[in-house]
Amino acid sequence: MGLLQRLKHDLKAGLATLRLGTAQVANRALEETELLRIRLGIRKLDQQLGDLYRDVGERAVNLREGGEPVERVLYDAEIGRLVKEIQELKEARGKLESEMTEVRSDV
Repeated sequence: MGLLQRLKHDLKAGLATLRLGTAQVANRALEETELLRIRLGIRKLDQQLGDLYRDVGERAVNLREGGEPVERVLYDAEIGRLVKEIQELKEARGKLESEMTEVRSDV
């Protein structure tokens, strides 16, 4: 094999390696961007959950301090609505966590 042919072959091999490396870097960047989006979604849900927990606690304390019996506090419609909302947010958070696991397993 002549020197020019060898140089041409080495150049082609180098370019192929460069293309592969570039594709891998781009793919990794997309995965990291997706993970960041999911983390931000989880953080937002965690903040909403914290707010709802606080609202449930405040409502329960206000009812109890207002002289309502414990049974009335437990079966309060507003508390029930808030608890349902908490459950929905927890389910959404679980879906995001499984999505994050899926993205990580693709790495």
